[in-house]
Amino acid sequence: MRLADADRSVSNSRVEPMRWRAVAVLRATAAALLMVVLAGCSAGVGKSPDHAKQSVVTFVEGSTDVVGDGWETSDGPGLGKCDLGVGQGGVQYVYAEVRAASADQKADVEAVEQHWKDLGVTTERYQTGGEDPILGVRGRGGPVSSSDFRADPRGYTIDGSSLCVPGDFDKMSLDGQE
Repeated sequence: MRLADADRSVSNSRVEPMRWRAVAVLRATAAALLMVVLAGCSAGVGKSPDHAKQSVVTFVEGSTDVVGDGWETSDGPGLGKCDLGVGQGGVQYVYAEVRAASADQKADVEAVEQHWKDLGVTTERYQTGGEDPILGVRGRGGPVSSSDFRADPRGYTIDGSSLCVPGDFDKMSLDGQE
């Protein structure tokens, strides 16, 4: 083998791993971009304000069904502002229902938490301090951006905030679309 040929083969062996690294980086970048696009779609992009409003009402009412009857609307569905991304505002709806507490708050928290997990919501239980702690579970994701079940012995509250969707809050408020 001549010296020039040996030098070329060493050069080629260095280029090949660099090409594979470049291809791997491009593939990883494409996969990450796809995840961002898909996450944007699940965050309400492409959905209407009417869809957001109905989805949070359906979510809260489905959650109340898990722990029995007697629920009443306490708030909403109310229109609110949210951010879709850098410099892009959107709208979301908040909805809440209340009722008297049952005798077994712990069992009710467990039932609502399981229902939310079945819907793809990430949950976290909580408990306040003091002599009579209040139990609850909060959630993120799934069909809503956030949710909360507060199992206070003085009364229950379940609320949710819809996913953020494109919409002009000021215009919708003036048009009475709350």
